[in-house]
Amino acid sequence: MKRGLGISITDKKGLTGCKRGIEAVRGSPDQSYQHLVSYSNMLVEHNPGTKTTIETDTKGGFLYYFFALGVYLHGFKSWCRPAFAVYDIHLTGERGGTLLSAIGYDANGKMYPIAFSIVDSENGDSCLWFMQKLFDALGHEYSMRKDLVVCSDRSTIFESTIAKVFPSACHVYCAYHIKGNIIRRYHNFTAAKAFMRAAQAYTKDGYRRAMLEVKKDKAVVSYVQELHPRHWAMVKAKRARYTLVTKNICESWNNLLLKARALPITHLVDFIRTELMGRLECRLAAVVLAGEVGLQVPNVGAVVNEPTATSPTPECEQG
Repeated sequence: MKRGLGISITDKKGLTGCKRGIEAVRGSPDQSYQHLVSYSNMLVEHNPGTKTTIETDTKGGFLYYFFALGVYLHGFKSWCRPAFAVYDIHLTGERGGTLLSAIGYDANGKMYPIAFSIVDSENGDSCLWFMQKLFDALGHEYSMRKDLVVCSDRSTIFESTIAKVFPSACHVYCAYHIKGNIIRRYHNFTAAKAFMRAAQAYTKDGYRRAMLEVKKDKAVVSYVQELHPRHWAMVKAKRARYTLVTKNICESWNNLLLKARALPITHLVDFIRTELMGRLECRLAAVVLAGEVGLQVPNVGAVVNEPTATSPTPECEQG
């Protein structure tokens, strides 16, 4: 201010002026909660299949908000592997709160956001509410699939809610989170690296070799065995994990939201919607470009079933 306008002001006045300027553009946080109702109605009206829910307390005060774009729900159920991770991000706005997210993986192993919920904090009630709304959004038939995989950190809250809402799903832990605990608690980097090799091993022999290194530290091996290898090791899982070993892909989503975590609630939801629709637009543009340059994706079924030069030609039986 002094350099640009020649006016000297205190830090407090500058902060107050900045805050009032932002409110003049975005509105106050309280006003944003009021706008959320009409915004959600427009979101559902213009995006078929979209799910939104606002939960209030007995006095009509805001509790939780859930939303999932219909096009992403349809894409996840139709073309993505049945696996997703649940993730929480702390919001830094005036009203605080936590953003709960369900992030899946597309056919290229890229991040595929599914659903979101804004709650007061990561607690039993809010996580249970989010998982129930996610179950409803995905549909009973899909949510009860035997091959569904859900990944989370070692939070007892998520562990109990996943077991309650998705009883048929295979619940797995984020191996990177466990590796961090090994380093923080036992300060053994060698054992932590060996643990990651054991968690990511595709064969039982590879798993055994890695665990031999882990077993050199009795405290570490006792810790990881208490977590049950079926929750963190690929070869010990009850069913296929679809290479879902860590939640690292969720960090990409966290980085996208770094600048948006302080936004009022309606602006935050709109920021997420804009990001999601922009991703779809980029995918569509890539498909159109591939068609224009003549790039064609081969028919996988035809390639797999096509006899090779070394394979015998099947003989037809005479009827």
